[in-house]
Amino acid sequence: MERPRIMVIGSDVTTVQSVSSYCLKKNLEVFPYYGLPTVEEMTLFAPHALVLCIPIPDDFQSQILQPCIFWSEQPIEKKLPLVSTSTELYIYLEKVLAA
Repeated sequence: MERPRIMVIGSDVTTVQSVSSYCLKKNLEVFPYYGLPTVEEMTLFAPHALVLCIPIPDDFQSQILQPCIFWSEQPIEKKLPLVSTSTELYIYLEKVLAA
């Protein structure tokens, strides 16, 4: 059985690296992306789920077809399913990948 592929997207290198390392600890195939990928780049990797490290532009989020988990260590005003710890990330990843 193939390992689930997760794409971690964000503009802050440190945050993307941290979140990617949490995913690697769960034996997931991880593709960290610094900045905003094109739809073609996301299609090439074919992730099962995305972890979006906030801030991410709203217009980017509207292009996404894969399930998303939003990561932010700071409180934000938007009503998003937000995680901020590795434990919360693991719980959401299990739910998303089981669907």
